[in-house]
Parts: sequence; C-alpha cells; structure tokens
Amino acid sequence: MDAGGSFRAWAILAGLVISGGTAAAEKSAFFVENAGSVTDGCLDVGTRELQFSCHRIESGVGTVVALRLYKRSWKTDGASFRKMTVYLPANLKAGDQLSLDDGVARVFFSRGSSAFAGKRGCYGRAESGEVEVLSLTRKMIAIRVSAPIPLSSPLGFPKECPGAENVDMVIRAVPAQLAGLGAWEGRPGPTDSPFDEANPTN
Repeated sequence: MDAGGSFRAWAILAGLVISGGTAAAEKSAFFVENAGSVTDGCLDVGTRELQFSCHRIESGVGTVVALRLYKRSWKTDGASFRKMTVYLPANLKAGDQLSLDDGVARVFFSRGSSAFAGKRGCYGRAESGEVEVLSLTRKMIAIRVSAPIPLSSPLGFPKECPGAENVDMVIRAVPAQLAGLGAWEGRPGPTDSPFDEANPTN
C-alpha cells in the first residue's frame, strides 16, 4: 500500500506492528489533557512545515487526541507517515457529538513521504463533519471521526492531492503527558526539523 491509500484501511493495518515481506507498519494513539492543537493560524508557516504545524501540541484547556501512523519500507526513501490530530473542548463526556463546522472541535490530517518531509504528500483541516465521544475514562478515550477533509499539496501540486480524504474511523487512545512527547508525536524542540516530525525516533 502506498502513501495515497485509504486512511481507514491503513489504520486497520496499523492496529498492531505488522511485518511483511517489504514493510512494517507502526501505530500510536494517545490523548493529552489540558492541551491545545489545530489552532487558528497554525498554517501560517513556511512550506516545509505545512504538513506538521497543526499537529503540534501545546499547553491549553482542551483534550488533544492524536493518531500517528508510520510505514517502514525496505525500499530506499520508501517510508511514509499518516497523522491525524483532533482537538476537543473541555468538559467532555461520553455521548458528546461535536460538529466540526464551528471550530469548537477541530481535526487536521496529513500524509506523505517520511524521507521527503514537507515536500511530498498532502495535508488538510476538516471544515465539516463530526466527532463523537464513544467512551471516556482516565485510562482511555474512544472517539469516532466522520469528516471529509479537503487536501492540499505543500508545494502546490494539484494532481498530488485531488479531492478529499473521507475519514470515518474510531480512534482508541491512551493517556500521555505533554512533557513526554517528542517531535514525531507533535512536540518538536528548537533544533528539530520536519524530518524529525515525519519519522519516529525508535
């Protein structure tokens, strides 16, 4: 499966570390409380940061749910990434259905080549759709994201990102601390680059 495959199908494959003849897929899903992400102006960055800037997680008042998918490859420069970051407002409870139309809840998605981070691939923020909170405990949060996400190329190549990424998936995430996150998860340091945000350290 290449970097342009179905997000839902890729997520199913990455439910565990899967080894095959040519690649292995890795997944992490976590949530951070008292956090913010997908903020207004997060796309006001340089071209190479467009696929990553709205995935960055900072201190805030809401809950951020993050899905990070990485597919290794034996091919030179063949590794790829997919990321989804969901910002949810404070005072969540199971059963909440949050519209993405008004910006109270927000979803950002990107995919691309890990070797050519910020140059090849697509990114976009959901402008409509819904996030439903299925369950919420101290040890896990489960949400369903249903949204068409319009895509753009960081270098402005329209043929690279035609149409939208139609997302309809459940994310089950475990808790994480903001201080424990690295560039791959959404907390780059001052010396980290887009390459670090496109590649897990392990």
